[in-house]
Amino acid sequence: MSEPQIAPYGEWTSPITAGHLSSGSVHLEGIQTNPSTGQIYALESRPAEGGRHAIVEILASTSTSPSTRDVLPAGYNAMGAIHEYGGGSFLVYPDEDTVLFTDYPRNGIFSLNPRSGEVTTIVPPNPHIRYGNFHVYPKRHEWILAVRETHGPRGADENSVVAIHALTGEVSTVAQGADFYQHPQFSPDGRYVSWIQWNHPDMPWTGSVLHVAVWEARRVLTDMETIVVAGQPGAESICQPRWGPDGTLFFVSDRSGFWQLYRWDATGSGTGVEIEGEVKMIELKGLECAEFGSREPCLGNCTYVLLDENTLVASAVQNATANLVKIDLRIDTWEDLDLPLVDIQKNALAPLSPTSFVVIGSTRTSSQAVYQVDLANDTNPTLNLIYTTTTNPLPPSLISPATHITFPRIHSQSHSTSKPLPTHAHAVFNPPLNPSYTGTPSTLPPLLLWMHGGPTTHVPPSLALSVQYWTSRGYAYASLNHIGSTGYGRAYRSALNQHWGVEDIADAASCVAYLAEQKLIDRNRVGIVGESAGGYAVLQALTTYPDLWAAGISLYGISDLAAFARITHKFESRYIVSLVLGFGGEAWSEEKREEVYRSRSAVYFADRVKAPLFLLQGDEDTIVPLEQAVQMRDVLREKGKGVEMVVFEGEGHGWAKGETIKRSLELEEEFWGRMLL
Repeated sequence: MSEPQIAPYGEWTSPITAGHLSSGSVHLEGIQTNPSTGQIYALESRPAEGGRHAIVEILASTSTSPSTRDVLPAGYNAMGAIHEYGGGSFLVYPDEDTVLFTDYPRNGIFSLNPRSGEVTTIVPPNPHIRYGNFHVYPKRHEWILAVRETHGPRGADENSVVAIHALTGEVSTVAQGADFYQHPQFSPDGRYVSWIQWNHPDMPWTGSVLHVAVWEARRVLTDMETIVVAGQPGAESICQPRWGPDGTLFFVSDRSGFWQLYRWDATGSGTGVEIEGEVKMIELKGLECAEFGSREPCLGNCTYVLLDENTLVASAVQNATANLVKIDLRIDTWEDLDLPLVDIQKNALAPLSPTSFVVIGSTRTSSQAVYQVDLANDTNPTLNLIYTTTTNPLPPSLISPATHITFPRIHSQSHSTSKPLPTHAHAVFNPPLNPSYTGTPSTLPPLLLWMHGGPTTHVPPSLALSVQYWTSRGYAYASLNHIGSTGYGRAYRSALNQHWGVEDIADAASCVAYLAEQKLIDRNRVGIVGESAGGYAVLQALTTYPDLWAAGISLYGISDLAAFARITHKFESRYIVSLVLGFGGEAWSEEKREEVYRSRSAVYFADRVKAPLFLLQGDEDTIVPLEQAVQMRDVLREKGKGVEMVVFEGEGHGWAKGETIKRSLELEEEFWGRMLL
């Protein structure tokens, strides 16, 4: 191997091209299995098809290249749209060869025969009624539970749990009256139904409630006929309830401060309000600070499964890093499966047998893929790759390793708050790496600081081709998990409430200071970039710490909070209140709310901006509308500031088309080249 060439950081030639990211950016959105037949189905979004969601069957293969078969006809798009974020858009019947799905943008509910490709309409399409999060009645599949969302002229009007008769298409309401619902399920014997619900101003990760009721077809259940198993508005978040084969209801709650596993055993006669049960925590010593749940803007999340009535397999997240564990429910003990997966999110786990399951995950050195895990040998679990969308895997020598870092929050404004905030924040750091190059002596690399969306989510230390694109060119890359991020417990997650646009931005500045102090970056060549809430963070950072940044890129970010609050979609319409004003902010006068929103909106402080800004936006974004970017661009131009803007036609909140992904990346590279090198 030849000696590496000396070249300035950021100017290295990389074999990773924008075309690689656009052509190889098929994303796995969910996994379903039929344990009775061993069939495995995956849902994948395809940029080359305009973001269409296709259902594929993963076929057994003796070759090193697992094969798949498209089972969804080309005229259908199995994408959900409830909450605007979707999820829960398809279901495989547990003991027959049938796939249930909804179709976007036509909506409706359809049944698919994956052998013949024949599609049967169950509920006719209606552009104003969306369905998702399906669950079928056990044994006899005549009833289907689902979440329904109706839309009027101003967006989502009503959410409910409904039951659909599979043969007639009749839709009956099961539960209504709450603002939102998730995870409707039948118990294995068909006697009970369960679901999660919550109301404004909560988000599902700030406060939600788990309900159980006796199943009775074709009628609305009243509050008197349901019982609350767990959950509390504003104080306890419940997620991922699912019934075990013996009738035990499992769920995840953060009442301990971390999303931990619990169980509820129904007792009593099972008639109306006579249902009773006892909630017990599954106490796993050594995992008290692990997170078994996550934020759920999307429907149908699954990051733990029951293999039998005594065995549960789960993703346990600590420091934003996932780890698969096997739990013995008889004695509440666990064992580390010691597998390399570090990122397992959304609808990612499905059982195959009492000793095997499939999982969608990423490792530190490989992108998202489907694996089969076999536990038949207790002392040596096996992990087999059965499907990957990656066509050109990176050579190990080109992969910049991700390191989780913790740093002091030196820029925090916590001294001015009534409640103490965390003293440290976190990030995932990737240094520049390319075996063909080494940096110019006595120089340090430029930094790209990524601000994630949400803002309630996190960045794991898994391989991301979008990060390696930059590190292989000589950039250092840091993905900030500021306060408010998941993966670190409820206290860290809720610390951003009332402080959005201030403390997350302080963490960005603190991260730069830490990396500069460690001599890992050139503090004079720092770019900040983010999407959605992260795009908002970019705009706030440029006005709050104007001398820190050499440039910024905001992808579909918010520039005016007051305007955003007035027009955003139902699901997040009160989210901004708790993030900016805190719980109780609903009671503030409109004038007071507007005053605080204005103080956290970059568009009103454009005169402070010193660094050049690049705005990237889709013209069909229903979450952060185009007007937000246009307003920021116009005011910066009026003040003579450096600003550029590109609008992508036909794109919404995030890029779905391959050509957009490619063009966006090329534009970003050209911009950083001018501003940081």
